Amino acid sequence: MVKKMSIGIFVVLGLVIVTGGAFSLYSKGKIEANWPKNGQSVSVMGVEANVVEQGSGPDVLMVHGASSNQREMIASLGDRLEGMHLIAPDRAGMGYSGRPEGAERLAVQAEFMAAILDAKGVKSVVAVGHSWGSAVVLRLALDRPDLVKSVVLIAPASHKWPGGTSKINRVAATPIIGDIFSWTVPSVFGPNMMPAGIAEGFHPQRVAPNYRQLVGLDLVLRPETFRSNARDLKIGAEELAEQSKRYSELKMPITVVAGQGDKIVYNTIHAAGLVRDIGQARSFTVPNAGHMPHWAKPDFVASVIRAYAVGGGYPTNEVIVAGGVSVVR
Repeated sequence: MVKKMSIGIFVVLGLVIVTGGAFSLYSKGKIEANWPKNGQSVSVMGVEANVVEQGSGPDVLMVHGASSNQREMIASLGDRLEGMHLIAPDRAGMGYSGRPEGAERLAVQAEFMAAILDAKGVKSVVAVGHSWGSAVVLRLALDRPDLVKSVVLIAPASHKWPGGTSKINRVAATPIIGDIFSWTVPSVFGPNMMPAGIAEGFHPQRVAPNYRQLVGLDLVLRPETFRSNARDLKIGAEELAEQSKRYSELKMPITVVAGQGDKIVYNTIHAAGLVRDIGQARSFTVPNAGHMPHWAKPDFVASVIRAYAVGGGYPTNEVIVAGGVSVVR
């Protein structure tokens, strides 16, 4: 009897896995049809990186955060950065970029970005990062300061935080079990859970109109991408614990822009930590914004990027405050 029950359980589990995998494969095809690759392939580190470029002028590297892709940065700021050459890659393993070995480590993520810039003959950039993209930008500035003339960090993840990542990410990042999980669960439950996640990211601000469609967030629900994202975040806190010890090495101009109500990354840990560890960092807070201050005050963020890229003067504190942004330092 016990043997028959065990066989029955394994048969049911097998059917669940096969059915879930088939549905995930179907969903992946649908997602990629709705949000096809929209960039240029650049061969780096043994894989193909997907890179979108826009405009001409001083070079600006735009690095997106976790669970996202290069569309996010272009959608929020692209139209406000005329006269600049925007370089927006999908991070390693995200969007339509391949994933080199060891890409869960920030050193490899930064090397991936540097390899893209080197392959395109870019000598110096204003490096802009959002959320987890800020961690990558900071590592790029540390490891390849020759490539980074200034840094803009938006709602940055920069220091170790308590608790690490979510249980879902820990499961998805686990060998074998994570593969099964990523091929069965996200495509079934993810689409219905995503609106709440987006709302949490924007809170207390309203979600930008058509945000999910505009940015193509469903791309993260594809099994390989979901697992890549989970692997990045599983060791993220520990990676930042080590990386943050080096922030005093940074000598280039740096600006931090945080949302006052951010519940995704806590300003008391990250933005405040950057002000403490980097003497020349300028820091600003956007009231009534959460993890998306570049959507709440895109003109302000663009004005900082423009000042670094084109010159012509950094916005004065009087102008910044008049625009509804608080000066921290």
